[in-house]
Amino acid sequence: MSSKQAIRIGARSLGFVAAAAIAVGSVAVAALVPWTEYRAEAPSVVVQPAESRQQRVCPGPLLALGEDAAAATTAPSVGSADIVTAAEPPDAALEEIPLAAPGNPRAGEDGTPVAIAAEPGGVDAGMLAGAQSQGVSTETLAGFAAAACGEAVAEAWLVAGATSLGRSGLVLLSNPTAVAATVDVRVIGEAGAVEAPSALGIIVPPGSQRVLSLAGLAPNLLSPIVHVTSTGGVIAASLEQSVVVGLAPAGIELTGATAPPATSQVIPGLVVPEAGGVEATEDHVDGDDFPAVRLFAPGDDPVDVSIGVVPGAAGGGGTIEATLEPGRVQDVPLGFLEAGVYTIRIEADAPVVAAARATVGGTEGQTDAAAPSDLAWTVATAPLLDAAVVAVPPGPSPTLQLVNPGGAAAAVTVTEDGTERTVSVPAGGAASLPLGGASSVVLRGTSGLHATVSFAGSDELASFGVQPPGPLDSPIRVYPH
Repeated sequence: MSSKQAIRIGARSLGFVAAAAIAVGSVAVAALVPWTEYRAEAPSVVVQPAESRQQRVCPGPLLALGEDAAAATTAPSVGSADIVTAAEPPDAALEEIPLAAPGNPRAGEDGTPVAIAAEPGGVDAGMLAGAQSQGVSTETLAGFAAAACGEAVAEAWLVAGATSLGRSGLVLLSNPTAVAATVDVRVIGEAGAVEAPSALGIIVPPGSQRVLSLAGLAPNLLSPIVHVTSTGGVIAASLEQSVVVGLAPAGIELTGATAPPATSQVIPGLVVPEAGGVEATEDHVDGDDFPAVRLFAPGDDPVDVSIGVVPGAAGGGGTIEATLEPGRVQDVPLGFLEAGVYTIRIEADAPVVAAARATVGGTEGQTDAAAPSDLAWTVATAPLLDAAVVAVPPGPSPTLQLVNPGGAAAAVTVTEDGTERTVSVPAGGAASLPLGGASSVVLRGTSGLHATVSFAGSDELASFGVQPPGPLDSPIRVYPH
């Protein structure tokens, strides 16, 4: 290579190096100099759906399956339920629409399920409520039951009941809509899911109620849970349970849907009328006459749960640890409890559903005469919105139970039949408000709180959860194409 060629190649190489250096320097300067920011967002608009007709569905009178041997598949009523309504504003026009009850030959005498409806614009969003109560005393049924009139939904979990010796249950499926509902009823017990093909694809005609025998679907279960799903029309589902010990009727209950599966559940206002119970380590104890919490994890893996049993208003109490096997329901005794009102707080590492049971009038080693006189299932509830309205049916010592899981005290304004007062619910605590003769209660300042209405007498016990309204009327953000 000649010296001139070498010089040309060297110069060319130096030019490349210089160009690369300039490029690197430009990138460095660009990194240091702030760029003009621009963020493109997809066009959207917040749409408030047209206000629809609000509805609540009351399950109707208590039923007795197969009382007439000549009509064993019918479920005749045993008296009438007392139904009350509440709304905000209180003078809103409400319509009560009877639903057909073709399986009840006494419907004309005792009444049927009822849909409570308010026209669009007539009631503030979510501020419509109904509730019912009924006492019964026959040779086979005795006790007191109360239930909230619930919203019809596409999915519900019923956590209550049993189909073991002396226990019977009825699944009540009410369709208040104008279209038929196709319903699947799946039962899970202590040994897992129950095969019941006849419970799938059940047609509930519009404006009517169908009644299924829980024992007919899943006999000999100590701890059933019922999962109801529907397509087409939506369904208001509830579960009636009755107990007979020996020859003595030992309680009746009408239970609505519990809160949907979640890793944190709150069961407010579990009333334990008498001191007693069974140690939490006793996982094979039979019967109804001890406080217990029923739990189920819908997933495929074991779930660790922590069950807080909190007495009174100020918090504290003990904790029970348990592991739920996948696909199996478990009843966990709550230990020996003094008489009082308890909050059950459940924390789990996967979603669970839950409800708690208590009884009144029973003694250990019961005979016919000493059988429990009544039982109650207290369901888990979802957090309330900032305002709620509660209907209070007749019953013994009606009491509003409020629980505040938050970190700050809540000042709740309570209006009972036009009379207003303010109640403080401590952080992490609870409050019990006797309702006296109030038939309706309006609550404000309840955001994040949980609530139950309980009834308790010497031989009567019942409760129902105060659930927030569904999201059907909530604003939604729409992203047009």
